[in-house]
Amino acid sequence: MRREFVFDDGGMNLLSSSALRSIRAALPSDGSLFVFRSARPGLFAAGADMAEMARFTPFEAYDFAQLGQSLFDEIASLPMVTVAIIDGDCFGGALDLALSFDLRFATPRSRFSHPGARIGIVTGFGGTSRWRESLSHPTARRLFLGNEVLSAADALSAGLVDRVADSFDDELARLEALPIGRTRAIKELARHAPRLSSSELLRLGELLADLYEG
Repeated sequence: MRREFVFDDGGMNLLSSSALRSIRAALPSDGSLFVFRSARPGLFAAGADMAEMARFTPFEAYDFAQLGQSLFDEIASLPMVTVAIIDGDCFGGALDLALSFDLRFATPRSRFSHPGARIGIVTGFGGTSRWRESLSHPTARRLFLGNEVLSAADALSAGLVDRVADSFDDELARLEALPIGRTRAIKELARHAPRLSSSELLRLGELLADLYEG
């Protein structure tokens, strides 16, 4: 079963405190597929709400960063396959959000950037560490230090996105049909892989297969 969240704050899809909490409230506890997309054509999300951030005390700024980081960690830890559908601009905190999904599908007009260095801030949402799961060091430097704007084609070549197309209906249907137990087992193995030996991973795989697939 597919679960879907359509992001729409009525404006620029800013990742404000209230928007982050609304996304957290919509995270599914079951299902075979979770899809996140924007209701606004040409815009995935515009990053953090700078006007809100300007009013923060130091303690509030810390809490805001923790809110974003914990939410994105929750998305990354969901047991089902997660997909971000990106149509248009995906900048700043929105890129941090997209990086928390298993798969990122983008339309040809999509663009990717992280302008923090240009405006004198470092993202508090964890994008400067989460990129290691998807990107090479040169690409990360282009995004986080060079402030380059990557086209959808460039993002695909760099491994930032997994598909570029105008429609993803067939691909989503295929993902939705994957056995839920097998998907959970694979995601658990991937999560533990950096810390376990080959023999330990093999044993864990057997245990997970028994647990999730009977």
